[in-house]
Amino acid sequence: MGVASRDPDLRGPGGASPGPRSVCRGGAGWGRGTGERTRRCVRGHVGWHPTRDPARRRPRHRGTRLPLPGGGGLGPEPGVRPLPGGGVTTTAVDWGLRTRPWELDPDARRELHRALRFDYYKWDTFSAGGFTILPEYLVVPEELHHRVVAAVEGLSAGLSRFEARVRKEPEALVRLGIPKALHPLIAAEPERPHQCARYDLFPCDDGRLMVSEFNEDVPGGFNETEGLPVLLGDPGPGCRWEAGLRDHFVRAFADADAVALLYATAFSEDLQHMLILDAWLQAEGHPTVRGSPAHLTRRWFGGAAVLGTPVDAAFRFYPGEWMPRLPNFETWRQLGPGLPMMNPLRHLVRQSKKMFALWWEDSAGDPDTRALLEAHAPRTWPFDPARLDQLRDEQPLWVLKRAFGRMGDAVVMGSLVPPKEWGEALRDAAGDPASWCVQSCFHVTPLDFQAGTLFPTLGAFVVNGRFAGYYSRAAPRPFLTHEALHVATVVQVS
Repeated sequence: MGVASRDPDLRGPGGASPGPRSVCRGGAGWGRGTGERTRRCVRGHVGWHPTRDPARRRPRHRGTRLPLPGGGGLGPEPGVRPLPGGGVTTTAVDWGLRTRPWELDPDARRELHRALRFDYYKWDTFSAGGFTILPEYLVVPEELHHRVVAAVEGLSAGLSRFEARVRKEPEALVRLGIPKALHPLIAAEPERPHQCARYDLFPCDDGRLMVSEFNEDVPGGFNETEGLPVLLGDPGPGCRWEAGLRDHFVRAFADADAVALLYATAFSEDLQHMLILDAWLQAEGHPTVRGSPAHLTRRWFGGAAVLGTPVDAAFRFYPGEWMPRLPNFETWRQLGPGLPMMNPLRHLVRQSKKMFALWWEDSAGDPDTRALLEAHAPRTWPFDPARLDQLRDEQPLWVLKRAFGRMGDAVVMGSLVPPKEWGEALRDAAGDPASWCVQSCFHVTPLDFQAGTLFPTLGAFVVNGRFAGYYSRAAPRPFLTHEALHVATVVQVS
């Protein structure tokens, strides 16, 4: 059992405190997409189901002004934007995406949900009065699939270079909002490739695939990604699954014997992810132990153990910024840098939502990286209280984000909240500006599903720098939270 506090508002899972309560003003951001952790915080969205939401066709705020891609400060520009590689667009791009319903009768669909729950540990297939999985396929054209793969692998490689340059610079880590207690551990960690991340790419009206943040420490979706291709079988004529997550994940631990799966033990939605990974590893002969980071101990003759089990490697599925609050943090100081860990603490450099601002500065003399950012990353600036009047006046253009947060907590999208709530959020951020940033809003292209018009995201797993499968979702607004619906994704062969 994990070490959990009796007061969930003051103490986090695994004996850690998540720190000050996060702000949520009428919505959430493009977050992890599983669990209940912020459900009490999202106003007006609890119990949403696509067939019952009268507001699912909200406008996308076209024609608003966006900040200059290469300029300083927060200066706006007209809505006509240059596309990467030349050309100009003011209208939505046809991405070639389409949907196709499952060919399952009601009994077969119910049996599929049961199998997901009991065979693949996906316990929350039904939540808040509706199913969490759309009964249809998202069909991705082959050309777009290649763009997705190139984007996520290029971003991962660029992030690795950026991380290597800044992780030993205390000033940069402070600017990223990373707790100071973690700086020595991040600097001491050796260079290892161990990574299991998910990048959510949003097809936008201007022809870009945009990513608003990187899920480098708690990237959910393993269960559906593994289970649906097996349970649905043949995806139809001319289509194929891209379902390599299991193989990529297991190969990453080829040099290890016993593996610790470290997660926030108070949350059952995190346990369901660990159970599927546990099954994968054990099937390949790896002994495993599941526990909280609070369960890490030092063995008598050196080396690490979790709940008394010696381990050679670990997988972290736990918010990195919570680590200094662990009761055994001193043990992590001693053992952490020497423990081969997938999603090491240095990946907090990538996880911080303030990272885009520093990465843009760092890319000034690197035209290839600058082109990558212009093609996929929204401009981001540290929050500046001196800009409050401008941020109020240009509310629809901006998204306010805390440096660390998940499933949309502490993210406020100006175009989707009333002015009063936007003003309150800005005042909260002004009280602690170092923890916040502002990001330019981008316009996601909607897609027609059987459930109605929804906004899709192409979630791509990245394991050790390589594309490893899809975990796509759709939501009734251009704003992804834990209530977004998973949609099985297949590639249309050219």
